[in-house]
Amino acid sequence: MIITIDNTLKLELINEIHAQPIFEMVDANRAHLRPWLPFVDRMQTVEFADNFVKGTMQRNNDGNEYAFVIIENAKVIGRIGVYKIDSQNKIGEIGYWIIEGFQGKGIVTKSCKAIIDFCFSDLQLNRIEIKCGTGNFKSKTIPEKLNFTKEGVIRQGELLHDRFIDLNLYSLLKADRK
Repeated sequence: MIITIDNTLKLELINEIHAQPIFEMVDANRAHLRPWLPFVDRMQTVEFADNFVKGTMQRNNDGNEYAFVIIENAKVIGRIGVYKIDSQNKIGEIGYWIIEGFQGKGIVTKSCKAIIDFCFSDLQLNRIEIKCGTGNFKSKTIPEKLNFTKEGVIRQGELLHDRFIDLNLYSLLKADRK
C-alpha cells in the first residue's frame, strides 16, 4: 500500500525491503532519536531491524496497526503509522519520527494529514490519539497544528530508558473534521 502525498512525498506500508533503510536511519540518527524512542538502543544490527519489520508486517496483516515509512524523493526518511487500533471502540494512535535533517519542513504534518484521512475514511475510526513526551516540544507542535484537542497529561505514561516520563494526550474525533 502506498499513500501519495505530493510529487516528492509518499508513505509506503512497511515491508522487508525497508529493514536496511530503517536500520541505517536509526544508526545514523541515534543521538537525535534516542531521547524520545525507547527502541533505539535495542536496534544494534540489521538482523534486529529485520525482525522488527517482520513483527510490524504481522501486526499490519492482523489489522492491529498500519505502519509506513516516509519517503521523500525515493529516500526513506522516517516512520509514521496508526498503532494500537481498538476496532471495537474505533480508536487508533498515531506515532511518527523523522531523521534530523528533514525536521521543520512540514513533512510530518503532511504525513499525519494523510494518515488521519486514512484512519477516518479507510479504517472508519472515530477517534485518533497522539501521545508525546511533555518535553518533546517539536513533536507536540504536530497535533497542535492539526487541531487536535489536548486532553491532558498522562502521568508517568511511558517507560523511557529506565525512567518514566509524562505524556501529553491529544485527540481528534471524526466529528471534529466536519
